[in-house]
Amino acid sequence: MKIVQVSTNTIPVPPKDYGGTQRDVYYLTEELVRRGHEVILFAKEGSTAGATQTFEYPSNNPKEQLDFIIKNIPEDADFIHDHYGIVAQANPPIPTIRNSHSKGVSRVQLPVYVSKTILRKYGKNKGFYVYNGIRVEDYEFRKKKSGYLLFLGRLIEQKGVHLAIKVAQKTGRELIIAGPLNDRKYFNAKIKPHLNKRIRYIGPVGGSKKHELLAGASCVLFTSTWDEPFGLVLIEALASGTPVLGFKKGAVPEVLKGLPQLLCSNTRVMVSKIRNAKRFPSPHRCRRYVRRHFSDSVMTDQFLKLYAKIIKGNKYKLIKNSAWNKRKAKLVKQNEEMNEW
Repeated sequence: MKIVQVSTNTIPVPPKDYGGTQRDVYYLTEELVRRGHEVILFAKEGSTAGATQTFEYPSNNPKEQLDFIIKNIPEDADFIHDHYGIVAQANPPIPTIRNSHSKGVSRVQLPVYVSKTILRKYGKNKGFYVYNGIRVEDYEFRKKKSGYLLFLGRLIEQKGVHLAIKVAQKTGRELIIAGPLNDRKYFNAKIKPHLNKRIRYIGPVGGSKKHELLAGASCVLFTSTWDEPFGLVLIEALASGTPVLGFKKGAVPEVLKGLPQLLCSNTRVMVSKIRNAKRFPSPHRCRRYVRRHFSDSVMTDQFLKLYAKIIKGNKYKLIKNSAWNKRKAKLVKQNEEMNEW
């Protein structure tokens, strides 16, 4: 198949540090190419994914980006996988899905969510879902763990960093906090006053440093209090052979369905489970769980099945007077006028 992947213009593919959407695009692109498919990628400048051909956006203007895609997309493309939204909303004459990596989307024909929970709650069961996937081999595996707890994520109240601190204090364990500081007021009020030799904030991390932290932790605390669409840190920790405790919010129970002993209803339960760590699944079982359910290979399998289902079932409707067709006609006319000059 000739498949077009449309990423955002915020972070290159793959991302150097944070960027869950771009990491998904990267893994999917690489795996599709490995299987013999032709992949055309539209992405931010600096993208180095192994696509068959990569087009880097020439500007930050979404309208100009759409024009750029219209001008450069192959006429014989079989499918468009839009992770951005600007293409799906324009309704091109090629089967297209809009992959939402957060919550609900609007004004698109075929939305795809990253969990069944989000499809049901925010998508109103209209569309499809495919789980995120990671390349398990990219993650360092360590059977013997250090004694520290780890929080990895953005430092905002919805991520519950203050609750991770509470758990660390109750258990008397060392806590390493890593991630970008996105809310200075929250940090100053609920995090900074508790920092000391045993509770440390080390800033944002990525690459080998991130993998080292995940592999060495005795447990990762996923204390998010909002409806997480998926929770990539959950499977990143497990791929590293590290148990991760998470609250029963959003898609967390869905992602940890096969490891229910890692689910917590509150911080009290989380503290209790850390004190009874012998009941955690083994490092090998954690990694095996991700390989079986959330690998890049499994994700690619599911997307290829979805592409085929949409094409064979004629689930994508061609709209004659779509925004795409109108814009393309205008661009053709502009080009003809320039040639006349």
